[in-house]
Amino acid sequence: MNGVYESSDYEAIRILGDFLPDRIFDAHAHLYDGSFLRDMYPEGGEGIYYGLTEYRKDMAPVLCNPRTLRLNIITYPDRSMAKKEENSRERADAFLKEQLSLSADNVGELIVVPGDTAQDLEARLSHPGIRGFKCYHYLSGVPDSWMAQIGDYLPEAAWEVANERRLCITLHMVRHQALADPDNLDYICRMARKYPDAVLILAHAARSFASWTGVETVEKLAGFENVWFDLSAVCESPAIFQIFRKTGTERCMWGSDYPVSMLRGKAISLADGFYWIYQNDLDQFVSKTPVHSWLIGTENLMAVRQACILAELHEREIENVFYNNAARLFGAEV
Repeated sequence: MNGVYESSDYEAIRILGDFLPDRIFDAHAHLYDGSFLRDMYPEGGEGIYYGLTEYRKDMAPVLCNPRTLRLNIITYPDRSMAKKEENSRERADAFLKEQLSLSADNVGELIVVPGDTAQDLEARLSHPGIRGFKCYHYLSGVPDSWMAQIGDYLPEAAWEVANERRLCITLHMVRHQALADPDNLDYICRMARKYPDAVLILAHAARSFASWTGVETVEKLAGFENVWFDLSAVCESPAIFQIFRKTGTERCMWGSDYPVSMLRGKAISLADGFYWIYQNDLDQFVSKTPVHSWLIGTENLMAVRQACILAELHEREIENVFYNNAARLFGAEV
């Protein structure tokens, strides 16, 4: 995707240059080989490849070419990974280990599916860089997976192993109200108490694409030291600001959601939900005056910057959000 930058992106990068630290730890980056994503690419994903080299070429400019750039690598979840007769997860695991072998600075998380046992997961923890698990609603088996309960796609075995080994679990919750959904909130609180040595990372600022869901609820998690937040792909500042305000900055980490970060558009709160606007929407509906959007990664960084300004964060706190917190959580040297 390198080469997609436009003049307006470089103007944003100029602004970000006075904000971003020179060390960045991306807590939520998807690297993958499209050939093992058989549901996403049913006709074959050969040639679709996002590895460390591609990530650095694409992301370094928007991150203002930081001196240090580390990743928590999450291979992209695909529905085929829930089918035992497929070998998608095995190939994803092999790809992850290959990427981790390229640099000891990076860490990664394994995809988990319903039915995984503790023994299954222990057997897959065969690389020292693997620091956790990633679940996804597509793998739940629920017909309308957007309404799935968290327990439908996050096996308790992942909690057990994470608690035993002090690992992380990255959760992109679903359901219309996200964190404000009573079932989601109850599950998170209940399991965080039951497994205090497992760290739950609530992706996308607790999936606050509809800002109100985080703004009105996040304070209920303030007392859980093992509940963290990554700020990936959220393009509005209110929920990020509220996380800083109600839970502090020590459990927050920036993430890109690469390669989603390289698409052009943003998520906006709309009524009681949210809507993703992409450049083709603007091209189709805005006819008189051309409207150009930034990259999602740029929109996200601008929203994080705005939240930091509103929260009056000091330079050290910003460095914590972009590097130190993730380095501490994932066991890398600060």
